[in-house]
Order: sequence, then C-alpha cells, then structure tokens
Amino acid sequence: MPVVRVTWFEGKDTQTKKAVAAEITESIVRNTGTDPKYIYVIFEDVAPSDWAGEGKLFSE
Repeated sequence: MPVVRVTWFEGKDTQTKKAVAAEITESIVRNTGTDPKYIYVIFEDVAPSDWAGEGKLFSE
C-alpha cells in the first residue's frame, strides 16, 4: 500500500491537486503494477513562514 506525501507551499487549487494525484498514481501503477485502489496521496500545504531552507524562512 504505497502512501505518497506531497509537501509544498500552500495555495494550490483543487484541480492542480487532482492532476498531481492522478499522475503520481499512474506512475506507481505503471512502474510497480500496484492496484490503484491501494495507492494514497496526501497533500500537506505549508505556509512559507513555516518552512525554512538554508537557515532562512521562505517567506523572507
């Protein structure tokens, strides 16, 4: 049962999430033969003020 977690900056619309979920699912099915009913995609929307890289908040 593959579970894929996508963490990205908040603000993506539902259509974008649907498209990304479909492509991730299709890739796993194509490459592993897993039944799509057992593939899960979880989206985590994070504010740039809650995420840092290179020691700096992305909101800066």
